[in-house]
Amino acid sequence: MTTSESPARRRGTRLSVAHGTAAGAVCVLALAAALTGCGSDSGGDAGAPGPAAPSRSAAPPPASPTPSPTRPSASPSPTKVKPVKPMKPSSPAELRACADGSCTVVVTRGTELPRAAGLRAGPFTVSAVGAEGVDISSVDPSGFTSNLLGQRPDQGGPSTVNELSISVLAITGDTAKLRLFPAK
Repeated sequence: MTTSESPARRRGTRLSVAHGTAAGAVCVLALAAALTGCGSDSGGDAGAPGPAAPSRSAAPPPASPTPSPTRPSASPSPTKVKPVKPMKPSSPAELRACADGSCTVVVTRGTELPRAAGLRAGPFTVSAVGAEGVDISSVDPSGFTSNLLGQRPDQGGPSTVNELSISVLAITGDTAKLRLFPAK
């Protein structure tokens, strides 16, 4: 029996080939069914329209309006931030120029501004400069005390003592830039 195979062995071979072909066909049909959405009921004939079934879109969901927490924030890079130049306090001569009620000076804690007699204000003493603002106090010749506390550039306008307005233009560390001018 070396030249021919037995009928049982041939049948076994045929069965395994047929079984392999049937398994492949089942896999192909299962894949086709999964890709085409097989298994949904159309509700009628192949040619008649059925009720609308919810469809699944392959498109990604719309982007959310807020950035996800894993994204870096859009805050400026430290290399792009301008360094703040320290302000040099005004000289005694520059401070004396405020006696007419019109000047721009840089002050620190302890700076004294002269009396603006024509505007009935002053003399002033700067008692604090910092992140909380600028504190300025004044005792006029009659003994009346004025305190301007927490004065800031973003406060909405200047403060006024009698006929003199004082505006904080900038605060940098322990120095502040003030503008004194006649009140309107």
